[in-house]
Amino acid sequence: VLAVGILAGCGSSGTAASTPASSAVPASSHVAEEGVTEPINMLTWTLDDLDREDTVTFIPAEITSGVQGGNLTAKIFSYDLYKKEDVEKLAVGDQITLHEEGAAWNQFVTVAVESIEEKEEFDVVCKQYGLDLKLEDDAYRTMTFDDYPLYYEMGEKKMPLAEDVVLKDSSADPQAEAVETTGADAVAAAINADPDNWTTYNTTLVVQGGKVLEVRRIWVP
Repeated sequence: VLAVGILAGCGSSGTAASTPASSAVPASSHVAEEGVTEPINMLTWTLDDLDREDTVTFIPAEITSGVQGGNLTAKIFSYDLYKKEDVEKLAVGDQITLHEEGAAWNQFVTVAVESIEEKEEFDVVCKQYGLDLKLEDDAYRTMTFDDYPLYYEMGEKKMPLAEDVVLKDSSADPQAEAVETTGADAVAAAINADPDNWTTYNTTLVVQGGKVLEVRRIWVP
């Protein structure tokens, strides 16, 4: 784990544009400021990308209104990922861009690196004083309590359940095997029977062509 201590407000800048997610700046049009380390996934996709037929997306989500008329309504989230080499060459005085927890997709800050510390175990660092990054799949991601990423919100989206949608639910306890439920009606009934317990921290949606192919829920402490 690499912990990057940042001084919030020191050379900070940001944006709080009110444009909808569908109007995000295309990746090809966004140019990073020189000397600033940005997330790999900075402004590179929008909720509309979930409608693509050629891409299967695994996305953290909070199911907000259950399933009604075969449609699931959820808040969609993401988190910052950084190139391994970019993080490991950071030095004091450099700048890094991030989304604070709970921010919208187009609300981010650029802060100065105050200190860099490598450590074997993760210690909670308040976001006002530090940004903790964890190496995962050859990239660094943000990390907060209980190893969760710092989630930011992409927006809310209504999506139909695929006819053969599968629910894989292992939320009963830490060692639970996933209980599988198949079919739109059965999955809708299972979600609606426990409406308040599908959160960003335990729920992942697998989406293709605008349809939900799988709903996965895990145990969380």
